[in-house]
Order: sequence, then C-alpha cells, then structure tokens
Amino acid sequence: MKSQLRNITIDSQAFVYWYTAGKTFTLNISPRENKNIKVTLIFESKPPDEDPFTSWAFYNITAQINGLEADIHLCKPKHIAEIISYLMKQRKELFTKGQPHILNNAWNLLMEMGYSHFNPIWVGEW
Repeated sequence: MKSQLRNITIDSQAFVYWYTAGKTFTLNISPRENKNIKVTLIFESKPPDEDPFTSWAFYNITAQINGLEADIHLCKPKHIAEIISYLMKQRKELFTKGQPHILNNAWNLLMEMGYSHFNPIWVGEW
C-alpha cells in the first residue's frame, strides 16, 4: 500500500512524506522547498509464516525506550516528526543535494534514537 503525499512542518521547515507498507515499510521524506533532496528509510522484517495466501504488512512497532514499552506508529505524524527532528539535528548530511540518501536498515536509526527490542505488529490481508 502506498500513501499519498503528506505535509508536515518541523521547526518551521516544511517537509513532504509518503510511505509504502508490506513486509518492508519504506518511509520517504523530502524538504518541501527542494524535492530533489530525498531521504528513504527502509524497515525490513520477516513476516509470519502462517498462511501462504495472506499478504502481510506492518505500520506499527512495539519497542522499548528508557526501559519502558513504546509503540512507534511509522505512518503517524507524531512519530514521523520525531524521526525528522532527529535527522535534522543528528544527521544533517542526509538533507544535502545530490544522490538520494537511502538508509537500508532504518532499525539502526531507531536504535540511535534510543529505541530497542523491536517487534513489528503484523496485519494480514487476503
């Protein structure tokens, strides 16, 4: 499933984002004023083996932060804003012109942000 382009503003800077979900969740982020800059976060995971006729997807992840359980909703503005804020402060080099920046293992980014013990919440569709 691919989402529509959505707008979000972080620290007075406008961004657009869109995502696709399946056994891999892919989040794309671009500054609104320069869509030639694109950051792609890829969260890849292994779906359950229960039914070969079921198409699996995940949008939510349970995790831990500071010893507490947390839910990360990868398609919700609140969590996308948290990710963008972190990238703007800690990984500014990703928002430079040139090649698209792809983080193939975005789980590592969540670890940098202080999260651990990831568990995707799978949704099955026929």
